[in-house]
Amino acid sequence: MFTSPVRACLFLALVSQFVTAIPFPPPTGSYNTTLLISELTDDARLDPFAPTKQPRRLMISVFHPISPAECSPYLTPDLNPITAAFEDAALAQFGVQPGTFESLDLQVCQSRANPHHLSTSRNHPLVLFSPGLAGTRLFYNAIAQQLASRGYTVVTIDHAYDASIVTFPDNSTILAANITTEAQILLDLDARVKDVSFVLDKLSEPSTTARIIPSLACRLEVSNTGIIGHSLGGATAATAMLRDSRFIAGINLDGSFWGDVIQKGLDKPFLMLAHEGKIDPTWEAIWPNLTGWKRELMLAGSAHNTFTDLPDVVDVLGIRGSLPPEAMDLLGTIGGARAFEVITTYVEAFFDFMMKGESSALLDKPSESFPEVSFESP
Repeated sequence: MFTSPVRACLFLALVSQFVTAIPFPPPTGSYNTTLLISELTDDARLDPFAPTKQPRRLMISVFHPISPAECSPYLTPDLNPITAAFEDAALAQFGVQPGTFESLDLQVCQSRANPHHLSTSRNHPLVLFSPGLAGTRLFYNAIAQQLASRGYTVVTIDHAYDASIVTFPDNSTILAANITTEAQILLDLDARVKDVSFVLDKLSEPSTTARIIPSLACRLEVSNTGIIGHSLGGATAATAMLRDSRFIAGINLDGSFWGDVIQKGLDKPFLMLAHEGKIDPTWEAIWPNLTGWKRELMLAGSAHNTFTDLPDVVDVLGIRGSLPPEAMDLLGTIGGARAFEVITTYVEAFFDFMMKGESSALLDKPSESFPEVSFESP
């Protein structure tokens, strides 16, 4: 889980110093990507954490593969201004300066809207991403975009009152509730799982996909969806696979498991990636109950938040050497670019195998190309 943000500093960070815009390196897959950000509202469900009765509101980002021939490239902010200022303030205690997150851009595409290009847009496998508690989906943009560049439609989700801050199109915001007790976490997990199933429901509607991915010539295939999550998002992935048959393969990035999935287990493919030295009783408890394909891998030099974009952000901005030791304790000692390469390579290999039938030796034994990765079993 993320370190809880210092909410009182939100407006302080709005007075930011000028920082030259810096783009993330482009993804390395054979596709470019489009990006569309959208609000979804579940009118059939009340938000369990809202102070008044109101429907559950979510924000999603959709990264969709597009061929280079269809791409009109442009830069877009990695984080919207309100969220960027909030996260600058929240992480100021770790040496983050005002204006840091506002300076980051993503390199994305706008689809060239003509009938020829619309007709060539393929239906790619769908993967949903659930962030860590008290984080933001935007801290996984680069990871999601990299996976999309390998031929996946990737949807990241902000869970309201769980994410550090959710900024909606009208610039209204929802800040994180104080979710700390076991009962609260289990309630949050239940809401998260219902969120991801609701997103699948919406993406199965032609009207929704036409609005979100206008270049898509056919409906999204939601009946065979992958799911990945970090921290509590990893528990979300596992529980969603237990409850919703449309999720066929999943990844837990360094998260403890919660709820009945520990005892009930899964009979579907599941990959677990751990930070160096991780000891987690819930991983030991669920392991014998995972009866399908399964692997547990450990990444040397990593910490819990290595499995976000943040280590890469540090390297892209060139500020690793200026951060205090406590910041590096959160990010790990492995370089950001290398961590990003290792994590995304194994994530891609897993989904390529489970969703496209493309086997990889990376998933069967240690690799000389990635000596930082060891095979574990609780």
